Amino acid sequence: MIAPRAVAEFCIPMSIPSRVIARSVLSFLHFAGRSVCRVPIRRSGFERVREMPQSIMVSNHHSLIDTPLLFMSIPASRRNRTATVGGLDFFRAESDQPWFERFFRRFVIWFIRSAMNVMLIDRVGGEYSELDRIDAMIAAGWSLVIFPEATRSRDGRLGRFRHGAAELARRNDLPVIPVRIEGTEYILPPGVGWPRSAALRMIAGEPMRAAPDETAAAFTKRLAAAIEALSTSPVSCEVDRIEELTPEHVG
Repeated sequence: MIAPRAVAEFCIPMSIPSRVIARSVLSFLHFAGRSVCRVPIRRSGFERVREMPQSIMVSNHHSLIDTPLLFMSIPASRRNRTATVGGLDFFRAESDQPWFERFFRRFVIWFIRSAMNVMLIDRVGGEYSELDRIDAMIAAGWSLVIFPEATRSRDGRLGRFRHGAAELARRNDLPVIPVRIEGTEYILPPGVGWPRSAALRMIAGEPMRAAPDETAAAFTKRLAAAIEALSTSPVSCEVDRIEELTPEHVG
């Protein structure tokens, strides 16, 4: 049974006016970032998202721009039912912060929820503490984007993968699409305040499913290996022609 309250507590989807405004801003930033910072984006394999009614996409994580880049790579017709899992603790405004920082953090939360359906979870209770609520999202027909490392890599290498994505896929029998992002570790790594010019490559691999008797830990290990293997993949990437966010895709 779907738990409506559990879904509503994530505050997505936001209202249509909020989505139209925020996604227009996101489209502009995406265009400006590619043009002003001279970032050629090459991507491959994302048509697989369109071919499946529901899926979980997992990716390595270098930069704050990974989330908008992945969301913009999803076919426009699927974005309204795709949510990205993020950490509430990273964005939450605290009472001891200056007023302008609290205001900015609240604005960021509105923007990422409205533009990219970011569902913010409390990670303090551990990686399995929110799975029941996320199950309710899946039961309501949502697809997910998850960064299993749960934090940005500081050295460009894959960090330890948490088991949450694999467990969600296993218990809901959903296909998982491994994604490799290369280049954002140079464009906007942690600690850098302004994007730099660098080539960007995004590859979505073949969908994977957990075997009937496979544990979340074992499936997680296979997913990490698949993402690692995409770094040496001979896949030919086309120059990016991403479907821009338009009002007709915000229904």
